[in-house]
Amino acid sequence: MMKRTRNLRFIFILFAALILLLLGNSLVRYDDARKINVPPPTSFQEYAAGRMRQDGPVVNVAGHPVALWRQGGSYYAFLPAACRSDMTLADDLPEEIDGIPVVRLCSAHLPAVFIDTTSETFETIDHDKEYREPATLTVLTADGEVSLYQPLEYIKSRGNKSYLEFDKKPYQIKFADAVPLLGMEEGKTWILLANAADPTLLRNALARDLAQHLGLAQSDDGVFIDLYLNGSYAGNYYVTEKVEVKENRLDITDLETATRNVNTHQDLSVYGFVQTETGKAADIPNDPTDITGGYLIERDFEDRFLREVQDNDSYFLTAAGECFILRSPSCASEKQLAYISDYVQSAENAILSPDGVDLSTGRRYTELIDADSFARKYLLEEVTANYDGGVASSFFYKDSDAADGRLCAGPVWDYDVSFGNTPAYLGYLSDRPDTLTRLAAHQDASSWFSALYEKPDFHALVTDCYAREISSYLTRLAKQTLPELAETTAASAQMDRLRWQEQYRKNDGGKSLEESLAFLSDYIIARKDFLDQVWIDERPTHQISLYVNEVLYDVFTVFQGETLPKLPTPVLSYADFEGWVTEDGSVPDFSAPVRQDMSFHAVLK
Repeated sequence: MMKRTRNLRFIFILFAALILLLLGNSLVRYDDARKINVPPPTSFQEYAAGRMRQDGPVVNVAGHPVALWRQGGSYYAFLPAACRSDMTLADDLPEEIDGIPVVRLCSAHLPAVFIDTTSETFETIDHDKEYREPATLTVLTADGEVSLYQPLEYIKSRGNKSYLEFDKKPYQIKFADAVPLLGMEEGKTWILLANAADPTLLRNALARDLAQHLGLAQSDDGVFIDLYLNGSYAGNYYVTEKVEVKENRLDITDLETATRNVNTHQDLSVYGFVQTETGKAADIPNDPTDITGGYLIERDFEDRFLREVQDNDSYFLTAAGECFILRSPSCASEKQLAYISDYVQSAENAILSPDGVDLSTGRRYTELIDADSFARKYLLEEVTANYDGGVASSFFYKDSDAADGRLCAGPVWDYDVSFGNTPAYLGYLSDRPDTLTRLAAHQDASSWFSALYEKPDFHALVTDCYAREISSYLTRLAKQTLPELAETTAASAQMDRLRWQEQYRKNDGGKSLEESLAFLSDYIIARKDFLDQVWIDERPTHQISLYVNEVLYDVFTVFQGETLPKLPTPVLSYADFEGWVTEDGSVPDFSAPVRQDMSFHAVLK
């Protein structure tokens, strides 16, 4: 029987190979010519035969059809960087089509990634986040060489606000086998970030640069690309690793694989689930001997968590209302869920305790969490003024006790709304660089980091790390890294701005790229100057909290002895704002020096 099965499999493989040969496609991977002992193709034409064609005018770019973009009274040809040095790659591009002028725009420095789906359309992918479709991916380097040609197991949309609010969608792609994409370490799953909320496109890259400097998990550099989907220019994208437990990603014990290995079914969800008021576990019959790790969990705010729990497998809640989805193992057994939820609860008890000790176990918070990783993660969120810092896309992990076994903060994720960026779709956000939030300025903020900040030994970790590793680095970030990234992405960014101009108009008020970059640079320097005073000069500060209908609206930081700043005027659709009052209903004295933390409430009519 086994011999017959092998024969049938062999016949199937031969048949599939013949079909692919007839189609003119090659499944040879060209990411490492030394491994396969075959030279990479010298031109794109060799492996682009049989590609689909867009309706309407197209131009052949190195053998690949690229649709022209109609805007106003012109057609725009968004050309890859390879065309900058060799325009013969698009030698069939006319000066005009039916009397309509064709404007040539060419990227620079960046590789181009072409993704062609089986259906030859992205309509379903863009409108259904759960829909997955097979595709083919090709990388054309800036110097015109094909560095990768490979089938994709699927491409799909991803994200939350970034998916819902923008026509320019972020994507997730998966290869059948691990691929070292764009010079990064090999992996199967990759994320294509659209950076649609960021008018500079650079904040994620800058934050990851700082995270890498701080040694935080999975903070390796991403790669900027020009993305073409079924022959249409989709814009400038930033390709990064997916946050996941893998050898070349978050390299901790793979408890999910270990659990599969001791059970009959590889898909652990087939065992069904057991759900309580505080968690959801899979009814898995067998557990590995060691269930102390590794775990990857993601903290989310309650509203989004409640929307997502039906789409996710395992999760748990803590006594303080922290909501965690298990990303690995995504299907945790009842014993595994009990273990990690009890461990995290003990860590939370210790963090929130004034003396830092969990009374139920007698263990101090430093025994339960890697305080250094928490301090560095806090600094990354605070320094970048990340809107989601400690709120959403907030990951933590725990390896097995055979390794370190403490709860660590990281990996890093999602920094498009940071460094003073205030996209319009989020409503009012402050773009001031002189505010210390302690990650408690968001209405859905976690209580963990603000409680840790009050502990003298944790506070010392924060201030020491900032003084030694961050303060001077911020100058480098603003004066060297940012200009280098801006120069590298400039041509692509201008094409992106034309392709998605309505998006930029809504979110950045129509500012030019140069104005947005100047704001970002100035913000980083101003942020450094403020935090230097707080953490190096140790000037005492007080927090001014503003509330609208008892919901936190904004937070100011005032140095002791200074007077109150001008407070913002909320613009509300349901009421008129009349002014700010203190807790006892009196009008604040803006001439008096501030000596303590203060709260003000909006008077509405």
